[in-house]
Amino acid sequence: MNHAKLIAIRIEEARYERGMSVAELGRRASIDRKRLWYILDGQRQMRADEFVRLCVVLDMGLRSFLTSDMAEELNRKSRAAGLPTGAAAKPSPFPHPFPAEKSIR
Repeated sequence: MNHAKLIAIRIEEARYERGMSVAELGRRASIDRKRLWYILDGQRQMRADEFVRLCVVLDMGLRSFLTSDMAEELNRKSRAAGLPTGAAAKPSPFPHPFPAEKSIR
């Protein structure tokens, strides 16, 4: 199974678990219902901003979209690179990747 299909399946499972229709999910994520239907059916590709909005609405983290094989492969590569893995990996102490711009008046 390709990763795009896995993402669509996991989103559909989360939508179903929450008792949410495709129309309601689309409304909450600001995605046209028909476009969302095509995305979930594999007829259209999902844009990154749509993926992020769906994750927020469904309260899903990125780990929700990894298979156990993928997670193990990422952990192996992280260990090889000397990076923290799994539960040992800590989030950045910085809330944003770039400092907020100051307005000039």
